[in-house]
Amino acid sequence: MARLPDILGSLEAEAKKVYDRIASKRGRIGGPFAALMHHPPLAERVAAVGEYLRYDATLPGDIRELAIIITARHVFQPYEWVAHAAIAIREGLPEEIVEQVRTRRDLSTLPARYVRAGRLVQHVLARESIPQALQDEVVSEVGESGMVELVVLAGYYQAIAAVLFAFDVPLAAGTPPPF
Repeated sequence: MARLPDILGSLEAEAKKVYDRIASKRGRIGGPFAALMHHPPLAERVAAVGEYLRYDATLPGDIRELAIIITARHVFQPYEWVAHAAIAIREGLPEEIVEQVRTRRDLSTLPARYVRAGRLVQHVLARESIPQALQDEVVSEVGESGMVELVVLAGYYQAIAAVLFAFDVPLAAGTPPPF
């Protein structure tokens, strides 16, 4: 196992300031950020990107969380899935769609706005160029900024998944694996 020691209770003054800034937006620090706090300046910058994407960007919450759970499922990241499946439902993504993503069923049966966003994220995850027709459809739905956010969400959550995998961050005690 590659778990890092828990250092959150013994942070030096500068690291504690970073911790407090991250926790002020997120409510608490755990999961990937507990590991990232071993490098406070990096943790702060990674957190800033995530906070922008989750709290300040232009995408509607249901579309944003769809992109995140598609990414989590694609990379088989259980911690990320558990955290964001619940957020997706709170943001208005229907539970049946969350389950459809979890069980890796065909997403082409989803409502059109979800199909377009999902297909775009799948192209990113497959490391493929986005077809122009799909790009045009997504831009008409969420604008160019929203389209760029979808691309960055897929990349950002792959990076978060890497941290979770590399340092063997476990699910909370008693949480069953989602897949």
